Amino acid sequence: MTDVNELNERPLPAWDSAEIDTLFTNRETAEACRFLLKRREDPPTMDEWIERSRDVFGKGNVHTQRRLREVRDHFRVDSYRREGDAKWVYKLAGWSETPAGDTVKISGKLQAEVFTVKGRFCAMCGVGPKDANLQIDHIVPRSWGGKTELDNLEPLCQTHNGGKKAFFEGLNPYGDALGQAIHRPNPWERIGELLKAFAEKSEFTPAELIQIVARDTHKGDPRKRLRELRFVLGWDIVSHRTKEDGITAVTYELRAWRPWPAEGAPEAIKKYERDRKRRKADDSD
Repeated sequence: MTDVNELNERPLPAWDSAEIDTLFTNRETAEACRFLLKRREDPPTMDEWIERSRDVFGKGNVHTQRRLREVRDHFRVDSYRREGDAKWVYKLAGWSETPAGDTVKISGKLQAEVFTVKGRFCAMCGVGPKDANLQIDHIVPRSWGGKTELDNLEPLCQTHNGGKKAFFEGLNPYGDALGQAIHRPNPWERIGELLKAFAEKSEFTPAELIQIVARDTHKGDPRKRLRELRFVLGWDIVSHRTKEDGITAVTYELRAWRPWPAEGAPEAIKKYERDRKRRKADDSD
């Protein structure tokens, strides 16, 4: 695990250092890192980064926005509204305390507790220790704020653990928004807080992230939860579709939202459904 004191003492690379190319395999992400390092005293907006990418690479799109966020794989990038025009800016503040690939040792006692409480089989495929090497995995990654405790740990076979890590590493650029949302107590709040996290940065929320934070049961439907946020709780949510290289990407724009109901989102939804069924029954009489 990375030592915080070592991070504080480790100097940041110069903006034109060759070290940056060893950290990022993607050329556009490496350029985003250089841009943030060069502008540390005058943090840029996302629009400024997109303009910079167009100058260097001749393009700028939703993937360009992602490249800036991918810098968080190795560095701490703070985002906040700039005084005056209230635009969101991105400041490279130091090395990340949870860089991509960083691991933490789980004690033998905690491992035994996980296997005892949650069973000695893969939570994804059900294979047991006779047929696979079982490992203890963080359900919510540490880089998203997940804790090393029983409720956030589960057994996975080596194959699925490796596959999950590879998949989640691709989502690390969204880690701050995911971490803000994924710990909420129900799918409506998890989806809503994710939408708010992106809206506060003046960005649209990728549809695939909605599925991840919903963490719903087999009876759940994230698209239905979105509709309930709109039509029951009164949130203004607009979907967008863009096509690039034959692939359609869906994103959601949160334009306005209301405070969470005092009784909680689940109870508010249940009350709405009870009232709707009562009205329907009255109309049929």
